Amino acid sequence: MSQYPTHHSILAIDVEGFGDPHRDDGAQFAVRAVLYRLVAEAIETSGVRWDNCIHSDSGDGMIVLVPPEVSKVLLLDPLVGCLSAGLAEHNRTVPLAQRFRLRLALDAGEVRIDDNGLYGADLVRACRMLDATELRTALRHASGDLAVIVSDGVYDGIVRHGYRSIDPAQYHPISAQVKKTRLRAWIHLPGTSQPPVIEPAPVRPAEAPHQILPPANTFVDREDELGTLNDHEANGLLVLVGPPGVGKTALALRWAHGARERYPDGQLYADLGGSRNKVPVEQVFAAFLAALGVAARQIPVNAGEQAELYRKLTARLRLLVLLDNAGTAADIRRLLPARTGSVTLVTGQSWLGSLVADSARFVTLEPLSEPHGVTLLARTVGEARVAEERGHAQTLVKLCGGLPIALCVAGARLATRPKWTLERAVADLQDEQRRLARLSFDDELSVQAVFDMSYQALSGQAARLYRLMGLHPGPDFGLDVVAAVMQTHVLEAETLVDELLNANMLDEPRTGRCRFHDLIRLHARKKAEDEEPSQNRDAAVRRMLDWYLQSANGANASITPHRSGRYEGTVRVIPPTVSFPNHNSALDWLEQERLNLLAAARFANDTGLHDVAWHMADAMWGLFLYRTHYHDWLQFDLIAEQAARSCADQFMEAETQDRLGLLFHALGRNDEALERMNRAAELWQRLDDRLRMASSMERFGFVYLDQGEVDSAIDRFTRALDEYRRIDERRNVGLALISLGRALTAAGRPEEAAAFLTEATGELGTLPTPDPYNTARSFMFLGRAETSMGRRDSALTHLESALATMRSVNATLGEADALCALAELYEQSGMPGDARANYERAAVLLAELGNPAAAQILERARNLGVPPSSPAE
Repeated sequence: MSQYPTHHSILAIDVEGFGDPHRDDGAQFAVRAVLYRLVAEAIETSGVRWDNCIHSDSGDGMIVLVPPEVSKVLLLDPLVGCLSAGLAEHNRTVPLAQRFRLRLALDAGEVRIDDNGLYGADLVRACRMLDATELRTALRHASGDLAVIVSDGVYDGIVRHGYRSIDPAQYHPISAQVKKTRLRAWIHLPGTSQPPVIEPAPVRPAEAPHQILPPANTFVDREDELGTLNDHEANGLLVLVGPPGVGKTALALRWAHGARERYPDGQLYADLGGSRNKVPVEQVFAAFLAALGVAARQIPVNAGEQAELYRKLTARLRLLVLLDNAGTAADIRRLLPARTGSVTLVTGQSWLGSLVADSARFVTLEPLSEPHGVTLLARTVGEARVAEERGHAQTLVKLCGGLPIALCVAGARLATRPKWTLERAVADLQDEQRRLARLSFDDELSVQAVFDMSYQALSGQAARLYRLMGLHPGPDFGLDVVAAVMQTHVLEAETLVDELLNANMLDEPRTGRCRFHDLIRLHARKKAEDEEPSQNRDAAVRRMLDWYLQSANGANASITPHRSGRYEGTVRVIPPTVSFPNHNSALDWLEQERLNLLAAARFANDTGLHDVAWHMADAMWGLFLYRTHYHDWLQFDLIAEQAARSCADQFMEAETQDRLGLLFHALGRNDEALERMNRAAELWQRLDDRLRMASSMERFGFVYLDQGEVDSAIDRFTRALDEYRRIDERRNVGLALISLGRALTAAGRPEEAAAFLTEATGELGTLPTPDPYNTARSFMFLGRAETSMGRRDSALTHLESALATMRSVNATLGEADALCALAELYEQSGMPGDARANYERAAVLLAELGNPAAAQILERARNLGVPPSSPAE
């Protein structure tokens, strides 16, 4: 054996779920044998001699070292395709216990070989790539049986050049944390053009949260205030008060960083948005609970339940909580942690005086003194320039009213104009004489004069963008909506945005997304009011709303192409249009813009654009169908309800009541669901809409079935089915057949159920526009009926097909239902281990969705005799 490392291509391969309970020793032996055969055949087929490779057995996988003279191109094409095809053929013909899926990692590097085996840092890296959570997640959701990950080096050297039939577009970048190593790699799913599903791991911080932002490096003075905060820290509630721009946040951050060691359980931070742009308390609770380790889909829907969970979690902790830019005392009280050893520091534009009743201590900030203002200016502009014009520096501090935010903006303007003198900056402020007069009397307007100086340096188009985007209702925005508002191309929009970013009039929290600081947003809106005619402002806002609405409609149509009879209204086409190449891209767009769309819907409703608000809520249906977001679903449809009633539009109201009924049913709040469904049924009857009347009838059946009133459910489903047939609504016939089959199975009549469900598979499986989600539902419930009849093999085939489809369309709730159905089959077949595994996985998915059925599914697993894993693990 050589004492020196030798360069090899490294193939690391692992069997996913090798040790699963359904595999006994014989099955594992068979899997290992097939694994070696398939890998050896794939290598030989690629023109590489297996005998020239070095391979090492890892029990449930293997490591193969390929000689360095073999091109890595061959290890991706044809090797990956051969291995994928061989694996698929094997899995098609063998029993379940002998089927398996593979993860494969490809890297290259130096490997040592001695009498004890293989070792080396490059080999370790390849194995860690193989163990990346993102790769496991991609395989779990993949329609095929193989997931491949390649290192950044292999991608750069081979994949991106597109040798042979390698398509770089089929490789998707990830940044994975494995143990203590951060890896950049690329994931490929052979045999599909769909991007891999890469979900973040459930939020479980390995250490205490540290959300406090970094302190500003321009911070000066405030020693007295810092001492006062330290003196009153034991009171538990500290409030910083003072005029806007006086530096409350900067002081809060500086003190918080100095005090962080005294709060070992971490620090939480939230910007509450002030009184004019208030952030909903539910949104703040959600962020805090996520930071404290609660999985996103386990966060409760309403604020009361969120507050209860927050108090329960914080009762055990010693925390520092910073609530920035608070608007009301009521919200602060709700966000106080439970433990008396914690401290909450609050900043706000108002005094929030009623917090005296909560034993709050108030610390007032005044504008900076002249010497300290000059020191702050020197830190921004440079000591030399200030020393040369110290008198003008002192004047500039006075003109800025000693406000740190004004001095920072003025200093940034001077720093980016090195040829400007401080005298010139003073002269610019003097030109704003009327504003300077107001500066002495109105705290908020004292900032405006400084913002105006930066604003006046903008080009005409950038200044117009600044004004108009100040009217944007949401928390942030992308370049597409900027282009829509400015009626220009995205490239031109990007140029204008860059100008604002360079002028520090916009922030870029992440690539491609922009936001205003809250005070700068107020300045931008004031400029719009002063300089834009009201018709221009109204037109700009309408372009924003119409662009969001048309994009949301496009995404929803891509997700739910079968929705028919929408209330279309009149919506102008506002370029640029957003295209959605597939179902998942549309879901992702709605996910990204969810908060903006909610803010837009609320703004539209508040300003009398009720039809726009209603349409915005209606366009969110596809997102909520697949990814739930129960809290946001409720907010949208409550807005829609108000909008429909303001329009006196019965169709709108009926649609909204239908959606609210389904939401409350999903949350297990069936009394409220029935109330909403009854209102919808009355309206459909009044409108004489036969299709909607039948759909409403079917929805009642959902609730009755959930409540155990099976006969009532069968009656409603039968009547709905008859009506769908009379009006020739083929897809709805298929859906009603599923509903009726479900109810008949629950009634102990599986033979009848199977007949209806078989018919449903035929109806839905042959629609002109495919409906994979509901087709999978028909197979799933058919499998359940067959389970009840003891037809194990047929049931297994139908249930596995349903599960695969649910995963392929990213329908988490449908996947959980299919897993439960498989668990029931295994339980009836005397296979408790397989049943338990499927119940547990279903419980995890339901818990992530915040679905109340999770606890019931876990109880089923417990009844099998072995304690299951917690969904939160």
